[in-house]
Amino acid sequence: MELSCEHGGVDVHILAYAFDPLDERIERRLARFRETRQTRGRRMVERLRSLGYNIEAARVEQLAAGGSVGRPHVARALVERGYVASVDEAFDTLIGAGKPAYIGKERFRVDEAVALIHSAGGLTSIAHPTLYPDHEHVVPVLLDAGVDGVEVLHPEVDEAARETYSAVARFRGKMLTGGSDDHGTVKQVETLGTIRVPENWLTPILDRCS
Repeated sequence: MELSCEHGGVDVHILAYAFDPLDERIERRLARFRETRQTRGRRMVERLRSLGYNIEAARVEQLAAGGSVGRPHVARALVERGYVASVDEAFDTLIGAGKPAYIGKERFRVDEAVALIHSAGGLTSIAHPTLYPDHEHVVPVLLDAGVDGVEVLHPEVDEAARETYSAVARFRGKMLTGGSDDHGTVKQVETLGTIRVPENWLTPILDRCS
């Protein structure tokens, strides 16, 4: 699971592994989170309609396919209607931060997310570390604050950053993780299968599952 969090005004994504998916605390918190995402999606649709973009909230929710409504689903609705040529264009011109139809979203505090996942027996990792402003400062601070690892294998993490953050994590006794960050058709470029994670990196996660 990938959780949208906030740390010092920066949008940070925290990955969660090996937690109990039936834990009631997680289900209650995620249910509230989903409700705010639904409301945000509807508000964004309303703003777009006021700007002359005739998309429907019902269609956006269909595109979410029962999951949490997010900006990628709004973007796909805009693409379907022919208002933009791609999901990336929708973000760049309409629904990205600071754009005309952007609506801010609720985020977990990083400490809240980590405590929640730990309470359900899981582990956490900093997703795509190089994508954050001032990441050279942010990543060590988050690891020292209790996040269990960092995603050093990722399409947006180059070799130099991979070596740097692998060293930062190992110095602190933290785990290394990796993933393709593929979100299916909501992203213009599909990355599924492009990242191969060493088998021994899975040991801390598998130990939690045993």
